[in-house]
Amino acid sequence: MKIKGWQISLFFLFLTGALFAFDIRKPSGREVFITYGWDDYLKNNAQYVHHTIGMNFCYPLPWKNFQFQLEPFGSLVSSPDVNAEVGLVFFIKYTFPLKFPVKPYVRGGSGIIFITQETEEQSTQFNFASQSGYGISIDIGKDRYLLIEYRNRHISNSDIKEPNSGIDSYIWLLGFGSSF
Repeated sequence: MKIKGWQISLFFLFLTGALFAFDIRKPSGREVFITYGWDDYLKNNAQYVHHTIGMNFCYPLPWKNFQFQLEPFGSLVSSPDVNAEVGLVFFIKYTFPLKFPVKPYVRGGSGIIFITQETEEQSTQFNFASQSGYGISIDIGKDRYLLIEYRNRHISNSDIKEPNSGIDSYIWLLGFGSSF
């Protein structure tokens, strides 16, 4: 059985039922970041390269060390042609509770993405983006921290229209976070 992007999005929406207990307009923290991502496996032997800027709005969940994150982002696609991406992804993030300035974390989520790049892999411009990330948070004082992360991202249209083989990206992220 193949899991589709909309199924993952629905799962995370149900998982975050606790979100109704807080005000979405008042996040407890934010993270700003830049990324470099690529996919070497497009059918026409081109490389899909994107450069992203985005922000995570962070909300604590009732479970210790878990956060819900809302991530709006925009990307410049530099290959195979100059194009753009814009999207919104929902994440669940878990930070390992270490008494040390360097803390590992994992996050996963899914959301929507609009891509202007036409590829043989995707027949639609509106797609779903499912991601998982593995990184470290480095405390730099006064509720501020640096982020270094590696992500995997899969874009597909959830079989809305063929072709739908997807675009799988490998992403390096560098960011800065702080509490409000």
